[in-house]
Amino acid sequence: MTIVDEENPTSISEEKKDDSANHDGGFLSFLQFIQGRDNKDKNAEEEEGDRDPKDDVHSIDEGYQSFLSFLRTVPSPAILASPRPEEKRSTFHTDPNHHEEVYDADDPYYPTTSDSKVHTTGSAKNNNNQRKMTKPEAPVATLFQVFSFLPTPNDRLLLLVGTLSAILNGLVYPFLAWLFSNSFSSLGAASQSLDPVRTICLQFLGIGAFAFLVAAVQNACFLYVSARAADCFKKEWFASLLRQDAAFHDVHSMSGMATALSAAGQKMRRGLGAKLGQGVQFGTTFVGGIVFSFWSSWRVALVILAALPFKSFAAFALMQLNQNQTSYAQRSYTAAGATAYSSISSIRTVLSLNAVPEMIRQYASATHEAYLNGVRPLFKIGLVNGSMLGSFMLLYAVLTLYGSYLLYSDVEEDHCDPSDAIPGIETCTNSGPEVFGAMLGVAFAAQGLSQVGNSMEALSQARSACAQAMLAIDRTLGSEETVVAKPKKFDGEEGEHKEEAETYVLPPYEIDSSSRHGLMHSVTEGEVTFENVKFSYPTRRDNLIFDGFDLTIQAGKTVALVGPSGGGKSTTIGLIERFYDPISGSVKLDGVDLKDINVNYLRSQIGYVGQEPALFATTIEHNIRYGKPDATREEIIEAAKKANAHDFITSLPDGYLTQVGDKGGQLSGGQKQRIAIARVLVGNPKLLLLDEATSALDSESELVVQEAIEKLLATEKRTTIIIAHRLTTIRNADVIVVISGGKVVEMGTHNELMEAETGHYRALVHKQENTLGGTESEGPSRSSSEVNLAAAGASGITSSMTTGLVESRTPSMSNMTQLRFNDVRFAYPTRPKKPILDRFMLSVKRGETLALVGPSGGGKSTVMGLIERFYDPDSGSVEFEGVNIKELNLAWYRDQISIVSQEPTLFGGTIARNIAYGCPGASDDEIKRAAISANAHQFIMNFPKGYDTDVGESGAQLSGGQKQRIAIARALVKNPKILLLDEATSALDSDSERIVQEALDKLMEDHDRTTVVIAHRLSTIRKADRIAFIAGGRLREIGSHDELMAKPNGRYKRLVDSQKRQSTVDVEAIKRDNVHRVEEEDEDIDFENEAEALASKAFNKREARNFAAPEVKFFIVGGVGALCAGGVYPAWGILFAKMIGLLFYPALPCNSDLDASLYGFATCDEYYSSISADMKGMSFKISLYWLCVIVACFVGNILTFYGFGYATERINKRIRDMTFSSLMRQEIAFFDKRSVGSITSQLQDDASFISAFSGEPVRTLVMTMASVFTGVVISMIFMWPFALLSLAVIPIMGFSAALEMKRMMGADGGTEDSEDGRDSPSGIIVETLLNIRTVSALTLEEQRFQDYEQALAKSEGNLVKGSTISGILAGCAVGIHQWVNALQFYWGGWLLFTYPDKFSFESFLISMFSILFSLFAVGAAAQGATDKPKAEAAAGRLFYLMHRKSEIDPLDPAGKKLT
Repeated sequence: MTIVDEENPTSISEEKKDDSANHDGGFLSFLQFIQGRDNKDKNAEEEEGDRDPKDDVHSIDEGYQSFLSFLRTVPSPAILASPRPEEKRSTFHTDPNHHEEVYDADDPYYPTTSDSKVHTTGSAKNNNNQRKMTKPEAPVATLFQVFSFLPTPNDRLLLLVGTLSAILNGLVYPFLAWLFSNSFSSLGAASQSLDPVRTICLQFLGIGAFAFLVAAVQNACFLYVSARAADCFKKEWFASLLRQDAAFHDVHSMSGMATALSAAGQKMRRGLGAKLGQGVQFGTTFVGGIVFSFWSSWRVALVILAALPFKSFAAFALMQLNQNQTSYAQRSYTAAGATAYSSISSIRTVLSLNAVPEMIRQYASATHEAYLNGVRPLFKIGLVNGSMLGSFMLLYAVLTLYGSYLLYSDVEEDHCDPSDAIPGIETCTNSGPEVFGAMLGVAFAAQGLSQVGNSMEALSQARSACAQAMLAIDRTLGSEETVVAKPKKFDGEEGEHKEEAETYVLPPYEIDSSSRHGLMHSVTEGEVTFENVKFSYPTRRDNLIFDGFDLTIQAGKTVALVGPSGGGKSTTIGLIERFYDPISGSVKLDGVDLKDINVNYLRSQIGYVGQEPALFATTIEHNIRYGKPDATREEIIEAAKKANAHDFITSLPDGYLTQVGDKGGQLSGGQKQRIAIARVLVGNPKLLLLDEATSALDSESELVVQEAIEKLLATEKRTTIIIAHRLTTIRNADVIVVISGGKVVEMGTHNELMEAETGHYRALVHKQENTLGGTESEGPSRSSSEVNLAAAGASGITSSMTTGLVESRTPSMSNMTQLRFNDVRFAYPTRPKKPILDRFMLSVKRGETLALVGPSGGGKSTVMGLIERFYDPDSGSVEFEGVNIKELNLAWYRDQISIVSQEPTLFGGTIARNIAYGCPGASDDEIKRAAISANAHQFIMNFPKGYDTDVGESGAQLSGGQKQRIAIARALVKNPKILLLDEATSALDSDSERIVQEALDKLMEDHDRTTVVIAHRLSTIRKADRIAFIAGGRLREIGSHDELMAKPNGRYKRLVDSQKRQSTVDVEAIKRDNVHRVEEEDEDIDFENEAEALASKAFNKREARNFAAPEVKFFIVGGVGALCAGGVYPAWGILFAKMIGLLFYPALPCNSDLDASLYGFATCDEYYSSISADMKGMSFKISLYWLCVIVACFVGNILTFYGFGYATERINKRIRDMTFSSLMRQEIAFFDKRSVGSITSQLQDDASFISAFSGEPVRTLVMTMASVFTGVVISMIFMWPFALLSLAVIPIMGFSAALEMKRMMGADGGTEDSEDGRDSPSGIIVETLLNIRTVSALTLEEQRFQDYEQALAKSEGNLVKGSTISGILAGCAVGIHQWVNALQFYWGGWLLFTYPDKFSFESFLISMFSILFSLFAVGAAAQGATDKPKAEAAAGRLFYLMHRKSEIDPLDPAGKKLT
């Protein structure tokens, strides 16, 4: 059995890395200049594009450790020799002959390490047992798995070509080590001749051309191949998620998967892109550098290598600190993101509950945890970074002492020249070029190894991302049962936060919608049989739904399933659709076990309409066509007519081309449901499954749809299974099955069951009829009107007259009008030219129950929204107790109101916590009483954890009826003055509805509470004080039930007759009532572009500075540290120049005492002893200076990271908190104009970008300014002509870098994330996975996959062209740097040759290295400059949101509070 930890199947977060190549040391900085910044910073920019400024540096030992880890992860030759069964992958359908291996703990392909298993005790069946959770290591995929995503042999060939080019590119640097080790000897002799200098310059030009060629090929190949592999990876992962069974979707968070997929694709692209090429390149450099170093001077090479372990501790400590800091922060920001998503996606519920402060508190709590995790290790990070740099400088000190020791010892003993630059004297055995060459070789190797570390880190992240995907990809037909551990946080006894694991069992994988296995009958009759079925859901294995369930549904029959909620009715639908398989027993279609039928074919024969319709963010026509991809326009229109949707569709400005919005948000619930029904009917299924399919429809629409369905059943042989709580809709069913407690307790026709002795069905019918208005003996409703509006006639009487008559003549419980609509006109902000309410008049008396009825889309829910003040009227007013609600304190006003909506929204957490949202201070007893009143207590207590049961993401672990009852309890616990019920009981079974209705009736009898009810099910509102019929945005009829029933042709009477299924109902009249056109104009408003345009104007530099002002003291501390740390580099350059001068110290020929006297010495021995003593003294002096610089390095880094780190984390938290707080204060119209995905991604991404931009670039800027200013001044003092040339060529190098950076921005990351729209690849993933049940039922997996493929191809553009241009630019950057080196060396040599008395060799070295070491960090500043437009755009969006004044602010303290 495989055990997987879901929280960390992969390491999703990017590890924080240190800014600046400065930590690789001044000498490596010199090497960067020699090699070209592309090899350290440029290639990093090239592969990452918009990289984190902190992604520059890794230590030598970090690279070494990564290299060792890399070696450990390479599969053995035996494994590589045996081809993996899944080596040849398909993008969507699996090979019918393919059988995936079953992975166990010993499977070498399973993406875990030995430490990554969750060790549990007890049987896996105890899946809900909580266990202390030990944090496992993040599992990773093998290299074989990662590279298996290369789609074609051509891609593998290009990878090989790129690898060979990277090897050749890596050999460039050992050659440069040899070239440089000899160049200083030539420069030292430049005062005699320029010929050696010319030779060196030609060599630089040649190697620059060679490097240009191989770098261009390397980068082009890896960029192209990585993009292809990442696309293949994303497509295969998406396809694998599409084909998974419902158990997988229940256990794993689909919203989390949707978010992870795109991010993981970026990591795959990064790990297999230019980073991988650099890994090969610098790995070659490492090997070549070591070989050259030992060839030059094995003694020096050994000393350097022996000293490297001292650096390893700092490198390892830094890596661990960064990993832990990022991991903890990422987890906290993920929690914050989850809070943001749930709040924004359920914003109406949040506002109605006055839960904005609570959501802000939760979000702030998550960001505070992230803040603490961010600042806690800052001092350690500064210390470790200082030790990283300091250990490298310590190595230079050791080299200065030991290298010079070898030289001056030879000078004294052998009377030789250590510089190898003086003719006429023997060169020492240990010469300066050899010692320097050994240093260069090891330094190049060390730099290469550090870059290998970066590459291996990127590859490791790709492997981690791949491992997460493998959970789905490798779960193929035949995979074993798997236990998934999901973390759950809770508060301990002393308030500390603890974490436990809950485990869920995924059954063996046998339901694959992409599989071509299975039978495909030429004709489906439609007989369904359940035989001794035992079943429980994977998330609640201990709670059996069926235990020996038997049922036979004959072909062509209409069978209705009724019974209490939670009894198993919806489960039968899930089993027929084969969303799940029974634990034992069988479900058969036409006598064939569903397990033997092809899954896709089976579902194509079934039409399923669920309780909560799911539409996709496209046009109405496209949504309906999903039911039959090749449907004609005529077929679509016909299906819409059958579903009673055609009339309302054609009333919309764009008709069938109307965009339905995110989750169909631009339509009413009834309109969405009718489109969903049309979507099913267009496919003409053999089995029709209706799971409360008409619950959202008004009675008139339901009647029309029901009659259309019955006509289809009469003319075509179709098996129809209906789950119904409204029993009037199923009286004509061929068979009615009563299911309770997972058993069939009754079965027969309506008449048979009405006579049955058991009486289960009869009891349900009587309960409904008693409230529907069966007899007059039940007595009149609570109040009756003296005015019969029917007598007045609809014509000639305006709605205001109607309302006035009713108010003047209707007795009421109070003389006060609690709510009043005065001549209200309203249109939704997204459709401002289509009014929903037009001159609408209505009043509601205190303590009365007013029911709103009428066709879907007529304005009933809009009335509720205006009462809640989700919107304000365009004209007219809404009053509460005589006061315009705009004048009331909004929070106080909403505290007087509770609403239960048509589609209940629950939040993640326990049942008790969800109920308490209605009244944050509610006690356990109050929560329990509310649950009892809502008929929820009993089913809650049936759960093993009772009120502590986790409801899952959006309440996914509960049935629709259970969710609705918890929502009702949440409303009741508040004990509101006004209770708004928008189809509050529509999802309840008859028995539960009766009990809940009795509780609501009791509440209504309390004259201190006013109740406004929207009802399609008239059984809930017959006893209402008044019933208002609303259609076409106006009040059409109002009165008591008796009064409206007395109107012969009244619209309300038609509603009642339609529910009673009276034969006299005029269907055509109903259709006419359903459509009320209003004057409108076509409109096409791009709200997101409009918002972006406003945001672009919101950025203000002064305001940005003011925003950062509270952190000024931290910036000052960090600035002082940055000045100190920045000053290290020019000092380093000077010391490095002194060290080279020491190593190339010349000794002149001395063959006699006469020669010695010319030098001022008596003998040659005395002369050479003096040279040796001078070199020794210089070595000790330079080493002491190294120690001083080391101290400055420690102090500077500690202050820098402490100051800027605190400033960054504080700004980060403040930005996130302020933005989220401002976001939650916005009015509903703001959210209507933006998709949930774009809002949440903007909040997360923009805040992250600004926080990163606010700290690291400032630190880099201060360090760079300090370093550059000091370095330039020193360079000008020692050799001003050379300094001027260096400054002159910097723009050329900068232009090359900027050109490459601009082209390479996002090169490894792709362009997908630049599009947040619903048609983007990410948008398609999110929409599909969040509606996966609908996708599966409609067999849309392949269609959605094709949509994703097309969007992905569009987002990528021309890969060949882009990769080629990027490769050429990368090659140019390499070549230009070497050509500039040639120019600088020639200019320096010419100056020494022309002005030997004015400039010395030492002056040249100091001038060169002081400016060189100072300028190498300019690239980091260029990165910041390149990112500046993006940062300003992100800041503009955030500032726009923070300063946007909400038109309806839930936190506005202003306004009246009535007593």
